[in-house]
Amino acid sequence: MANIEKRHVINSQNLSGEFYFNSILQEAYSCGLLNDIDLENIQMQCISLLAYKSEKYNLGESSSIRIETAESIMKSILYTIGLYLKTIPDPDNAAVELKTVKIPELYERGRKLVNTKFQEAKHLYNMIQKNKLVTQNNSYNSTLSDNGIGIFFKSYNIEYEAHDFPASIDYQLCNPVNDLAGIEFIQKYLENLYIENEFCRNFEAENIHQLLYGYDKNYPELLINIFEQVLTAALGCSLADCNIRELNISRADIQCLYEKLRKYDHDTLMLTINKATNYIYKDLNVTNPLIRGYIGKSLPKIVTNIEIALKLNTLDKVFITPKNPDSEPRINFESSAKMDDENKED
Repeated sequence: MANIEKRHVINSQNLSGEFYFNSILQEAYSCGLLNDIDLENIQMQCISLLAYKSEKYNLGESSSIRIETAESIMKSILYTIGLYLKTIPDPDNAAVELKTVKIPELYERGRKLVNTKFQEAKHLYNMIQKNKLVTQNNSYNSTLSDNGIGIFFKSYNIEYEAHDFPASIDYQLCNPVNDLAGIEFIQKYLENLYIENEFCRNFEAENIHQLLYGYDKNYPELLINIFEQVLTAALGCSLADCNIRELNISRADIQCLYEKLRKYDHDTLMLTINKATNYIYKDLNVTNPLIRGYIGKSLPKIVTNIEIALKLNTLDKVFITPKNPDSEPRINFESSAKMDDENKED
């Protein structure tokens, strides 16, 4: 007999990563997996749980709290339940659990997951402290400081604000984290940053410094992604048959690349970039599938930048020629001997 694939009622593409509970509730109702009675039952259980959490918040003295606080606690409850529901591969089955399992039980399952993810994120943060880059970029350094992401592990309120992420994050990733909140956002952000660091550690800090200085001498003050600049430079070196580890491509090399690449259509350019990427993997011995996968996600953005630059003849704005700040000419002022008062003109 031919295998008959199960038809999924809920389209997972319609589900929100940030507001998973609300979206699966809405989709399940729209698809007929939940009816009005089910919705009312779920709603009443959520309100009952909110009342319990509110009383606990007030240390048992009263269940009366500010509206803003109650809203935050409810968001935390729904976020925590949604976190558990995400672990169920089939959203149809997740809807069934919403219908058949008590809300407090779903919440407790979610809370255990929040605790686990918190510990995993803390471990990631400690690993990043060991593999972080030596750079003058302020947004990078401040984000990885105790007053940046470090705040999260001191201030995160699992009990009442699980949906929030109290942290100061200025550094922009090459692949931004979207449609996530709370501990999920922090964990994914740290995962991406760890991967970016691991790739960049294939290069000397001084070479990265000179590359970024060539991009803009004020790069310490910019909201710039170091990984993207390093990967782009490595691709340029790979395409121009330069030393990849040095990240050094000359203006003459860039002009030659322009004459070559401007003749390519999109598919040919993509094929060429993929070959250059594979050469980077080989030259740097990049075997980690997570790093390779992350680079693969980063290539479309870089290719788009290259295509625009080829049209505008500004490829030197994509492939950067490094500059050594110490080798730049400096203007020195030397004061001459002071003239005696009697020699001054009247």
